[in-house]
Amino acid sequence: MKRNEPVESFRGWGLLGLSTLAISLTLPGQTIGVSPFTDHLIEDLSISATSLSTAYLVGTITGSLAMPSIGRWVDRVGVRKTMLLIATAFSIAIAYMGTVQHLWMLVVGFIGIRMLGQGALSLVGQTSIALWFDEKRGFAFGLSMTASAGLMSLGPLGLTFLINQFGWRWAWIFSACCVMVLLVPATWRWMVDRPESLGQHPDGQTPSPNHVKVKAEQFTVSEALHTRAFWVLTGVMVVSSALITGVTFHHFSLMESAGLTTAQAATVFIPQMLGTIASGFVWAWLTDRTSPRLLLVSCQASLLAAHLSYAWVKPGFGAALYSTLLGINGG
Repeated sequence: MKRNEPVESFRGWGLLGLSTLAISLTLPGQTIGVSPFTDHLIEDLSISATSLSTAYLVGTITGSLAMPSIGRWVDRVGVRKTMLLIATAFSIAIAYMGTVQHLWMLVVGFIGIRMLGQGALSLVGQTSIALWFDEKRGFAFGLSMTASAGLMSLGPLGLTFLINQFGWRWAWIFSACCVMVLLVPATWRWMVDRPESLGQHPDGQTPSPNHVKVKAEQFTVSEALHTRAFWVLTGVMVVSSALITGVTFHHFSLMESAGLTTAQAATVFIPQMLGTIASGFVWAWLTDRTSPRLLLVSCQASLLAAHLSYAWVKPGFGAALYSTLLGINGG
């Protein structure tokens, strides 16, 4: 008589954790991870704040142009191989940032960390989550975004400490080592492209024979471009990204102008982390239960409130309120 083989437990939740780790480790390529270095780059490279901002803009736009090609590459070769290569290349790009000597080297570095970190590695991590979850996708994304945003909010504290102790160049090198040591081996050992590779199903649920899956309404690119919803969502994302990127990139300068020290400016990210985590769980729960319109309005309202509250930023409650409102928007 044939013995029953043990059924492997659903791997999706573990891979959600790995994907969240990957998204969290994009920190050196995110604006929140670059902001602790801005004053040091301006001083040591003898460039203006305008030149630094322009270099960052060029790096961000140029890096984003590669995203469609990287997306097709993920579809062709799978999440595991793509994440391995991107994580390795991202580590090299971060280390390169510790060697820059002039503005054009900085532009190249920004292209590398923005394309490979903020763009490609985030894309691969999110793709993995989408492949392993279907009906629970909103909840899974909510958990991942909350955890990764919370972890990244702590990044400026760690980076500020490293910069003060070892200098900004070695802080980049240490960040590169963290990505290489933490993510590359974990991806090699545990990442699986999709649940079907293990004979499993999204969400860990085996469809019953009588189950009829309702297909979601689908649009071609041309059809989507002619819908109002597409442009509303795009507008919300563009406005939010532009405003948050701007205030985060110049965070330390803004806080110092309001009377905070560099150390105090770094701690301002702690209330932001708490706001992100708290609101993230709320948004995750509401995602599949309420109208997207309400969520979009709430999101933009918190962003507006955060920018208005900057007028009252000062050491203590004012800075904490401003940071918390930004965190609520991020969650």
